[in-house]
Amino acid sequence: MSRQGDSPYLEFRNVSKAFGGLVAVNNVSFSLLKGEVLSIIGPNGAGKTTLLNLITGIWPLSKGEIWFKGQKMSGLPTYRICHLGISRTFQNLQLFTDLSVVQNVMVGCHTKAHSSLLEVMLRLGRARREEQELFDRAVEKLSLFGLEKKALAMPLSLPLRERKLIGVARALATEPELLLLDEPAAGLSVEEVRDFSQRILKLNEHGMTILFIEHRMEMVEGISTRVVVLNFGCKIAEGTFDEIQRNEDVVAVYLGGTQKEEA
Repeated sequence: MSRQGDSPYLEFRNVSKAFGGLVAVNNVSFSLLKGEVLSIIGPNGAGKTTLLNLITGIWPLSKGEIWFKGQKMSGLPTYRICHLGISRTFQNLQLFTDLSVVQNVMVGCHTKAHSSLLEVMLRLGRARREEQELFDRAVEKLSLFGLEKKALAMPLSLPLRERKLIGVARALATEPELLLLDEPAAGLSVEEVRDFSQRILKLNEHGMTILFIEHRMEMVEGISTRVVVLNFGCKIAEGTFDEIQRNEDVVAVYLGGTQKEEA
């Protein structure tokens, strides 16, 4: 999907995050335009997941500002950030193993629920109708990935690729405008990465703006509009995949070895 407009959709302004004496993110600035697919890469411990935790309000900023759709997000609680239109997946999945596939996705749907606690406890009419609506919405999200027939299965009975797609479906159930993915291709085969990449591209083609963290370069190369590279919490490069793979600093700290000689 092509970028829309020149104003930043998501913007990091000189963001830092320290845990005691450890600086996990150090004065990082970058922006994401509406309609882009931006990837963040870097070695383990570079600060990539910390960035997602700062965006979603899990951890407070030490310095700097984060803006989304022209609104300053610094200090907002996680539920407010979700209601603004940001949702995420987790590297370790965090699925509820004692809930069915569809119930896991319905957890995301409940951000749109309106029934009171009393209505839910007493199973009153509005609560029952709303529960059915949420069930239908969850199945709809699962159908994006061909998982609707496995809605009643338990997550641990499914292969890793499908469990990862359940996590994406749950994130989509909040009806986000910006989707954050934390190493979605980790543990997948080459063929599974290719399939997963195509599914993410299809979401983008239908209007979803995406920011993702990844180590699998085939996925980064295949779907990224731009790439941001971190090392020891600092941004060391930003550009297209072709540009960053020719960057000497990136080659030295992440992509391995020296650059190949051009023919």
